[in-house]
Amino acid sequence: MKLRHGSRVHDVVRKSASTFAVDGAPVEASFTRLDGTRGEGIKADSRVRVIVARQGDRVFAQIGGRAYDLRVVSRVAAAAGDHQAAGGLEAPMPGRVTRVAVKVGDAVKRGQELIVVEAMKMENAITAPADGVVKSLTVRVGDMVSPGSALIEVS
Repeated sequence: MKLRHGSRVHDVVRKSASTFAVDGAPVEASFTRLDGTRGEGIKADSRVRVIVARQGDRVFAQIGGRAYDLRVVSRVAAAAGDHQAAGGLEAPMPGRVTRVAVKVGDAVKRGQELIVVEAMKMENAITAPADGVVKSLTVRVGDMVSPGSALIEVS
């Protein structure tokens, strides 16, 4: 599973009942699933308590008392060469594209509104994660999108 924390994407793989790999580095931990979305464990080498809960594409982790809000990078994006890590932006939920504020080749600034997706009568602005140039645009106004659908790529 690929998890985004800020601008970084981390690869987390469960190797066995007590071994995980985080970005290729082995991590020993005892981990117990509490239900379908929550689990807790103890990191073996430091006895640090780890609590994890998942809600949709968000993973909330508390490691040694420090809280992390992570986003799951979609399998579609990961299979496409980690589109999101390369500056691709995805639909956060199912909805309709109501506004496209840029075109391919436009220079954008971090935080600039790029696309608006309306879902459940709420507008969700997709903004530039960093300064860059619009490399590709895969939607138009009126398009219906699914969660994790690639919308735009900024390089």
